[in-house]
Amino acid sequence: MRKTWFALLVVLMMFAMNLPTLAQESEEDEEAPEVGKKYVVNLSLYYPISINQSKHDEVNINLGLVYSHVGYVNGFDLALLGSAIEHRLNGFQLCGLAGVVGESGSGIQIAGLATVAGESFTGLQASLLANVVGETGQVLQVSGLANVVGKGGTVGQLCGLANVAGEGFTGVQVAGGFNVGGGPSSGLQVVGLFNVVGETFEGIQVGGLFNVVGERFSGIQAVGLFNVAGDRCTGGQLALLFNVVGDELRGLQVGSFNIAVHQKGLQVGVGNVSENNHGVQIGLVNYCKEDNNGVPIGAVNIARNGRIKGIAWGGNGVAVTGGVKFEVGRYYSIVSLGLYNVEDKISESLSYGMHYGLMFPVGKLSLSPDIGYRYRDNTPLFRNPKDQPDQHMLEFRLSLRAPLSERIALFMGSGLGHSFNAGANIDTGNTYPLLFAGLEFY
Repeated sequence: MRKTWFALLVVLMMFAMNLPTLAQESEEDEEAPEVGKKYVVNLSLYYPISINQSKHDEVNINLGLVYSHVGYVNGFDLALLGSAIEHRLNGFQLCGLAGVVGESGSGIQIAGLATVAGESFTGLQASLLANVVGETGQVLQVSGLANVVGKGGTVGQLCGLANVAGEGFTGVQVAGGFNVGGGPSSGLQVVGLFNVVGETFEGIQVGGLFNVVGERFSGIQAVGLFNVAGDRCTGGQLALLFNVVGDELRGLQVGSFNIAVHQKGLQVGVGNVSENNHGVQIGLVNYCKEDNNGVPIGAVNIARNGRIKGIAWGGNGVAVTGGVKFEVGRYYSIVSLGLYNVEDKISESLSYGMHYGLMFPVGKLSLSPDIGYRYRDNTPLFRNPKDQPDQHMLEFRLSLRAPLSERIALFMGSGLGHSFNAGANIDTGNTYPLLFAGLEFY
């Protein structure tokens, strides 16, 4: 085994040492005719120890041992180690180490380490290490490490580490490491680490870590951590952590945190951030730097055209409740904490929850329907024993608000409440009328 590896190493060293000579010969042959002699069969030990003596000769069947170099192959090119075709391949190339086509090719290239086409290639390239097309390709590339198409085309790339397609990429990239498209791209990128497109992209990006589009994006980004679209997004972004659109969102963002400068779509997450909003935000916290002219649905909604108020009320469900009211346009949310369970006459009871509703002006007054959920934590607090369980509370309310001064308003109303024990079904429990009244402070 050691002798075999030593012999292979000697051959590779000989090949490397002869590269300067090959380059010099290539320069000397620049003035040679582009098409030399034609051979049905060519045999080569280590070019120029071969039947053909010119790198512009045309061959139908080319057989090489260490290294062969011909001009054209229209048929089969088989080499134990390496083969170079100066101009064009039409057919099948199979090499133990490397297969190279200097200009263009169509057909199949298969090599143990790498396949290369200097300009364009149409067909299949497969190797253990890397496949390269210098310019455009209508090609499927399969490798263990990397695939490269310099200027794109209609491309399918499958590899263990990285796929790269420059300028106008159209096709499919699947890699364990990363996929890169240098310019306008249409197709599918699937990867274990990340996908990157330098400018525009139309298609699907699926990555285990993150997806990035430098400018406009139309399609779907689905990823484990985060998605980024540098300019405009029309489509969907799905991530466990972050979704970012640098300019305009006309689509869907679903993630823990969503960021869009101009939000004209739908954001769903724990936190949603935009500079201005003309769409829908659904989250625990929704923040808009400028005026929010859309629909914020959440516990905390903050915008330049919004107000934050203190609020307190009493009622027949929970004796005393205080909280914070967030208003944005006609929409409002209330985050609250209540004391004393009136329904069951339990003094050591905390009720915490939120309400969400709309305000409709009626002259100086306003009419506000809302819905709410509260969790009633009964004695013993922060525990849920079977003999005295905690309760879920659903509330549907209608209130009338009247300003008393510039900073205080009175409100009162009624509605319907439904409470049921924690751990029980919603159709169990009690349904009862609600009566409440309170004050707003701002």
